Amino acid sequence: MHSLTATTITNTTLAKTDSSIQIKWDQIDVAFLDMDGTLLDLNYDNQVWNVAVPSAYAKKESMDLDQARLSLFQHMAKIRGSIDFYSFDYWAAYTGLDIFALHREKADLVAYRPGALAFLRWLKAIGKKVILATNAHPGSLLVKDERLNISAEVDAVVSSDQFNVPKEDMSFWLGMQKIQPFDPVRALFIDDSQPVLVCASRYGIQNVLCIAKPDSAKPRRDPEALSYPALHHFNDILPVSEHV
Repeated sequence: MHSLTATTITNTTLAKTDSSIQIKWDQIDVAFLDMDGTLLDLNYDNQVWNVAVPSAYAKKESMDLDQARLSLFQHMAKIRGSIDFYSFDYWAAYTGLDIFALHREKADLVAYRPGALAFLRWLKAIGKKVILATNAHPGSLLVKDERLNISAEVDAVVSSDQFNVPKEDMSFWLGMQKIQPFDPVRALFIDDSQPVLVCASRYGIQNVLCIAKPDSAKPRRDPEALSYPALHHFNDILPVSEHV
């Protein structure tokens, strides 16, 4: 895990109160939204990578499940923050497993986080550009699209795989700027990863939010322990009259 320190957010369009996050929507042109853990329940990915893959690897290598988990998790920690960490191709070569097939086996767990689909459609209805900005490998995107057709709900899907660098790398946002030009001051970015949010903030995106509960099967994260304002439900940033 990269140990990055968040820069201080000094913007006028984003404010955190005791119980809410206020967005000045008339000052937002584009919303960049993460997929896994932001729009979609991270429980699916965690079940695949923490349960299905280690189980299949243990069987293939004729080893104890705990030993398989330890071996895989140690390697994950070693390459975390690199594009290989997210690559189906890399993990298929490393484990000798059909990573895509293992994802498809758990596809019934693919689901939106509470209010996410309604939020996407509200953004489109008020004329905001919506871009899915994800570290997900194209194989992961395909499985989720087969289940939810999420790409149809946004204006564009941009994967870090296109730039061969993860969202934790400034080159991701430089690449995004080339294919989806935008004004960072008038952009919103929501993600569940602290290192990713730090990078976006350093690039100059003024409205940066974190997700308090990316995995429905795990406890809500303490907002005070996070470096950015955290939302639990998308109603947290919608006008009261638009709550879903």
